[in-house]
Amino acid sequence: MTSKKPSKSKSLSPWIGLDIGGANLKLAHSDAKAKWSKSLPFAMWKQSESLAASLAQAIDDSPEFHGIAVTMTGELADCFSTRAHGVACILEQVTRVFPAPLVYVYCVDGKWRSPSQAARDPWSAAASNWHALANWSRRLLPKPSSKDQDSHGVLVDIGSTTIDVIRVSTRGIQTASKTDSDRLKRRELIYTGIERSNLCGLVRSVPLHGKRCPLMNEQFATTRDAYLWLGHLEESPEDKDTADSQPATRQHARFRLARVVGEDGSTLADSDIDAISQCVMGQQIKLLRKSLEKVLGRVQDRQVSHIISSGHGGFLLRKTLADGALANRFGLQERVWLEDTLGQEHSRSAPAYAVSQLASENLQV
Repeated sequence: MTSKKPSKSKSLSPWIGLDIGGANLKLAHSDAKAKWSKSLPFAMWKQSESLAASLAQAIDDSPEFHGIAVTMTGELADCFSTRAHGVACILEQVTRVFPAPLVYVYCVDGKWRSPSQAARDPWSAAASNWHALANWSRRLLPKPSSKDQDSHGVLVDIGSTTIDVIRVSTRGIQTASKTDSDRLKRRELIYTGIERSNLCGLVRSVPLHGKRCPLMNEQFATTRDAYLWLGHLEESPEDKDTADSQPATRQHARFRLARVVGEDGSTLADSDIDAISQCVMGQQIKLLRKSLEKVLGRVQDRQVSHIISSGHGGFLLRKTLADGALANRFGLQERVWLEDTLGQEHSRSAPAYAVSQLASENLQV
């Protein structure tokens, strides 16, 4: 497959951004007016050899574009022996669909590499999507009134698997982290999300009939079930990528949640399922609050005025900020929600949109 017919517009070149993850493929067009973005489930650890076919199908209805901007995290999937192996395999699949001269890979040093260059320098390309999003999000901060000043913010991206918490300013990304392990140690990466996290890895016990009940150490339910039950995520009856391979609906979530305490959906009351789900959400709020405190606590002699939210888990950040404690302590007075400014689909695919924007502004093909 080749790129679509080049646009005759004199505006910035149109690009497609690809964020290739371990569980999802995200795509977005650089022209916001086109309103074209997608987030598709893709189990890299099961089907890495079908990545090219999945990309070809996903891109079939896209608006015209001149180039492909790639960022990734899927190289960590355990179907690959090493991160270098993963980067090479992913890029080989991408260039089966798109001619290599049209493909540019965004790297954690903020530079672009060709597929062959990125394959030779895999650690620069690995786990780069957070950096692309943070780099692009700096434009959402207000311009300083003078050259000696700098506007500061914190990006919070909440997705199905992870949460990113990254300080940014109008001058650059404010972290020395380059790898996932760097970010984990600095609390800039929380490895829990609003869909895929196993409940028994998140909480040790939940309230049940007036007492604490330990959870069974099985993947009977995930965070998606808690948020389906609480109404924060929409039902998807045709989606059976769940712990028991039953539909992603509130009623089926009820049964999955009951199993974590050795019961089933017919033996527990609604209030019991409520309590389990609220406990799960409370733990994720606690983790996010601690991460924000750690990241913002490193700022000396200046306040971080803006908080930028992306992903489809904005409801979790809203609840974390609801009591006003973090805002009062760190000066988080201005809030930018990409789901409001760009729409829910673009917010969910924010790293793909970000990398398409960066390519459109900085690259020519």
